[in-house]
Amino acid sequence: GAEGVWCGSVWLTTEEAETQPAVKEKFLAATSKDTVRSRSLTGKPARMLRSAWTDEWEKADAPPPLQMPLQTALVAEAQLRINRSATTEGSGAQQLANYFVGQVVGQMNRIRPARQVVLDMVTEYADVAQQFADQVAETAGT
Repeated sequence: GAEGVWCGSVWLTTEEAETQPAVKEKFLAATSKDTVRSRSLTGKPARMLRSAWTDEWEKADAPPPLQMPLQTALVAEAQLRINRSATTEGSGAQQLANYFVGQVVGQMNRIRPARQVVLDMVTEYADVAQQFADQVAETAGT
C-alpha cells in the first residue's frame, strides 16, 4: 500500500504561499493541459505552467537548454526581472511568468488557507477509508 503522497503543487495557491501573484492567478485559471515538461529553467526536465517563456524555448530555432546547474545560472537574472515586472499590470512579463506545477493545477481553482488544504485532505481520506471499510464488510457478509 501507499506510504506517502507527493502533493507539492497544491500548496502553491494557499494564502501562505510565496508564489508570485501573477503566477498564482495563472494557476487558478489553468487546466491540467496547461502544463508542459521543460528544461528551460533548470536544464533538467520539470513540469511547469506553459507560458511565453516555455513556448520560446520549445521553438525549433531555440538553442538547447544547458545542463543543470548551468541553465539556472544562465536564466537567473532574466527570471528575477520577469518576476519583478510581472506585478505591473499589462506588462509583457506577465506572459513570461511561470513556475513549476503538476497537472493537478486544473483542480487548483481557489486561494485558501493551508489549514483548509490539510483539513480537506484528512476529510477526503476519512471518507474513502469509510467507503472501503463498508465495501469490505459488505463483501465479508455475503
